Amino acid sequence: MERDRRNVRLSLASLDVLGTDSELRAQVEHAMREVDSRPAPDAFAGHDRTGSIMVRVSAAGQVEDVSVGRDWRTHLGLDGAAQALFEAYVAALQATLEAAALRALQRDQAASPPAAQAATAEPDEVDEHLWLRRTWQTLHEIDADLERLTHEPGPPAEETIPSPEGSLTVHVRAGSITAITGDVARLARLDVGQLRYEALDVLRSYDLAHPRNREAPA
Repeated sequence: MERDRRNVRLSLASLDVLGTDSELRAQVEHAMREVDSRPAPDAFAGHDRTGSIMVRVSAAGQVEDVSVGRDWRTHLGLDGAAQALFEAYVAALQATLEAAALRALQRDQAASPPAAQAATAEPDEVDEHLWLRRTWQTLHEIDADLERLTHEPGPPAEETIPSPEGSLTVHVRAGSITAITGDVARLARLDVGQLRYEALDVLRSYDLAHPRNREAPA
């Protein structure tokens, strides 16, 4: 899945792109300046790689809305709609995880010295190294949480939740959505509004069935 970099946030891409501690410090400080300059969001959006489907979730991870582009058939095809919905949903959850992590890093940074001071005194160097270790650990924890949410190891899905017309099916394992599949014949009969309704209903049904998985980030 492609990463959505249109919003400034602590991206999981940091694990692959940033090669040094100084680069990590620079990105985190930039993200924090951006966060401080705007109100904290109460909802997060995720898109599939084509931008055809958007899922919006609350800060607690509950699905609030789904939007479907009018050209979804052209960009996704009937056999790609369900996977696109899953991609958008995962991207929205990723945004909530990253926002929670950034808030935690803000608290840590408030208690640590600026990078410039860290190079001038030995105690500050210790604090700086501690902050960096915690930051890298946080990034890896985000990655692990996202992996757990969407790729829980084990047998096939323990539970399936169908949409009202059966065009979409949510597959659940260990309380988390691991896949969304579609019935091509039923999807072929849907217009934009009907697909949106099917997608929103099945994701909300999952939220209602698994409320413990939707606790607000600390």
